[in-house]
Amino acid sequence: MGVPMRIDIFSDTVCPWCYLSKRRFELALAARPQYEPRITWRAFELNLDFPPEGVERKWFIETRVSDPARFAQTQESLAVLGQAVGINFRFDLIRLVPNTRRAHLLILHARRFALQGDITERIMRAYFEEGCDIGDVEELVRLGVEAGLEQNDARNAIVLRAGQDSVIAAERHAAALGITGVPTYIFDGRYTMSGAQEVITLTRVLDQVAGMLQHDQPL
Repeated sequence: MGVPMRIDIFSDTVCPWCYLSKRRFELALAARPQYEPRITWRAFELNLDFPPEGVERKWFIETRVSDPARFAQTQESLAVLGQAVGINFRFDLIRLVPNTRRAHLLILHARRFALQGDITERIMRAYFEEGCDIGDVEELVRLGVEAGLEQNDARNAIVLRAGQDSVIAAERHAAALGITGVPTYIFDGRYTMSGAQEVITLTRVLDQVAGMLQHDQPL
């Protein structure tokens, strides 16, 4: 019998470390088929103050990055780390840094169809590997359809913003938990792990959490 495991993942679709961590975490889960993870993707907007149309990436680097040289080195390192898990980071294709509220509305909508992981993956791949504008409504709709959502429902979820209160609530919850960066994983609402950890570290964490959860079960 498998070990049920509830996992909440706070992330943002413009966070390259979140994309790297997602792929690593999937490898760790694949190495532990005896666990039964129930994953929920939670919103954490890094650029909450950006306009809906986003900002030019050149402006972002000039005004928001304190050390451009170090920023460039980090991207080079990410490119190497990404290759190890099948990510082809193409930072040179990115022209805009978006406000990610619309993306999170779509990801929240996808939860109804058990497609959160697929939608998150498609949006991140579009941004980091294809240079797509993931703040644009129609672009997000296209990505949602590619990942399995119905077109009109996806568009309505973004435009009508029915899930906006839930997105805001998730971010307030993150603040209440003291989460200041992403990715952050919360297991069973109690055990927290942050950062893009190595696969071997992630498997050890899964084993430790599974052991604690089994220990907590009544006899």
